[in-house]
Amino acid sequence: MFTHLRILFLEPQPCIRALKYAYALRSALGKRLSLCLGYTGYSLDQIYGYGDECFDQLVKLDTDALDQGIHSLTNDFEPTLIHSHNAPNTLTLSALNVADDVPIIHDVHEVLSVHNSGFEADDDAKVLSKYCEEERRANEKSDGRIYPTDGIRAYIQNHYDVDAENDLVFPNYVSESVMPRHFREKRSTRDGDVHIVYIGCITSVVEGSHYDLRKIFQAIAAHGMHIHIYPTSNLITMSNDAYRRLAASNPYIHLHSHLDHQMLLEEITQYDFGWSGFNGSENKTHLDIALPNKVMEYVASGLPVLAFPHKTIQQFIETHGVGLVFSDIDELEAIVKNEDLSKIRKNALTSRQQFAIENQIPRVVRFYKKLLDTN
Repeated sequence: MFTHLRILFLEPQPCIRALKYAYALRSALGKRLSLCLGYTGYSLDQIYGYGDECFDQLVKLDTDALDQGIHSLTNDFEPTLIHSHNAPNTLTLSALNVADDVPIIHDVHEVLSVHNSGFEADDDAKVLSKYCEEERRANEKSDGRIYPTDGIRAYIQNHYDVDAENDLVFPNYVSESVMPRHFREKRSTRDGDVHIVYIGCITSVVEGSHYDLRKIFQAIAAHGMHIHIYPTSNLITMSNDAYRRLAASNPYIHLHSHLDHQMLLEEITQYDFGWSGFNGSENKTHLDIALPNKVMEYVASGLPVLAFPHKTIQQFIETHGVGLVFSDIDELEAIVKNEDLSKIRKNALTSRQQFAIENQIPRVVRFYKKLLDTN
């Protein structure tokens, strides 16, 4: 299909989705691939404990000179195509300014126009309005778009002038290399309690954020169920102290140390359920169209998923029979203690292989070829 493909990844803060792409593309293309990453935040090694080794070249860009930096990077690396990941959309826009002769894919991890609480702690109405305009330009001017969910695709196609023929839905699959090979003894077999785990982003600094989960965790604990929290790197959220105080005040709330991703999924096999219910006070639209990485990662670890009725998450859980959806935590205790959970546990264990990104990455490679053939 390709003699050699040179892909330039761009992302302000490299994330686990981009890292999973990198590993899977390496697996699929081998020596036919050269991969470069341009970014402005922390490296993958700093955030996840690994990942920099996936790239032939990593370049930290100057946020005050993005156009110049990306222009120099494209001249040096000479990419076949640019695969730019948001959020925010700034690097895609700079690439559009300076890389006219290279096809650009915009990967819409986040639809910032529906983040009513803002994306950063100090976002005001002016910044939110700017996000909307940047989102429009990034999507309309790119040669193609990739979305993690059908809901995000529908939102972008309904709000912006994009060519639906050059769009691909590619969910947040799991790297086969981090899927647990061994499963730990359940804590619940030792103490008879229910143990729920949450992995990923937590915040206390963005008011109204869907990741402000403190009240939700307190409600779970109030029902005598344990909630175990494995946060993303505190370099990103700056919120661990708030959750540490929360855990210190309640014996059912446990804040664990951040783990690198390669260790995390085996670690969480000792729990009964994975938590994917979010604070919907401000960002309901976002929650209805998103399918976070953690949902498939719980399934990859053999854990049934617990969630509020966020539309896309609910559809995934019900389609694959891998969890329980409920509207109120007051319902949860009775559900997990009285319902026969053997079927959903079995479904989680038996379906996880279909969510391995290595099995799905040929779809992205074909999408690359399609765009290159038409540009």
